[in-house]
Amino acid sequence: MESSSAGGATQAPAAPIRNLEVLSRWCNRTSRALVIVMMAVMSIVILLQVFLRYVMKASLPWSEELARYLMVWIGLMGASLALHEGRHVGVTLVVDRTRGLLRKVLTGIALVAVLWFLWLMLFEGTQLVQNIWQQRSPAMNLPMVIPYAAIPLGAIFMMVQALLALMWLLFGASAESER
Repeated sequence: MESSSAGGATQAPAAPIRNLEVLSRWCNRTSRALVIVMMAVMSIVILLQVFLRYVMKASLPWSEELARYLMVWIGLMGASLALHEGRHVGVTLVVDRTRGLLRKVLTGIALVAVLWFLWLMLFEGTQLVQNIWQQRSPAMNLPMVIPYAAIPLGAIFMMVQALLALMWLLFGASAESER
């Protein structure tokens, strides 16, 4: 770490932060694309199911299962996007009433707690995926690894966003804004 900037934050090596920002942008693009495609597929499948059930008096046996799995993926990929944009619901009563270093410390503690939770989510999600390797879904006969893989992948994407937020907090503005 080098000297302090005007805002009181220490200067970090620009390359690691820039690399984390590049990874964050990749995670955002990937999450956004997955969410768009999965929401489109889910909407089409649900509309088709409603049409078939109420108009044609027939039914797709796998539509509810697919919609459920897509919703899990959409939720976890969307959570990564929300974390990057600071749109997660938070209890900010104490933080909102503080300023300066105390606010920075409280925000840092919150980000470390988020990272700890995401680490647990990654670890347990990976264990879950390993334990259900042979299991298949009832209606689509889909390997259950596919729906459950959203847990560790979502945790990784969110960890990237939380780490970047922590780096911005510790070292000030993003590397891009310093160019």
